[in-house]
Amino acid sequence: MNTFETKTGFSIELIENRLILRGEYNNLPLYESIGGIITAIALVSNPAVEINSIADEDNKILCGVVMSPNLNIFRDIGRKGKENCYWYFSAHTIEKLQNSFKGEIKIGH
Repeated sequence: MNTFETKTGFSIELIENRLILRGEYNNLPLYESIGGIITAIALVSNPAVEINSIADEDNKILCGVVMSPNLNIFRDIGRKGKENCYWYFSAHTIEKLQNSFKGEIKIGH
């Protein structure tokens, strides 16, 4: 088996989520993202979870982390539109999003 770490990872496209202010992180607002629908999972060069995917060249398999519970992720959009902030997803929210995913897989956003 020929496996190797790629220079890519995964990112989600999310709609209809709610952001609940939970405090601050690195002097910026910290929001918990609740609910929503993942419309796509994208293969990207700079994944928000900062973990690259692993490829199995022989079997043509690409795997990696899409979401990680309670990981604070820098975003440039908050509850009021454009704002530097952090988001995180609880394990419960990730499980609900995972179970309802019916979207597409694509390259880039």
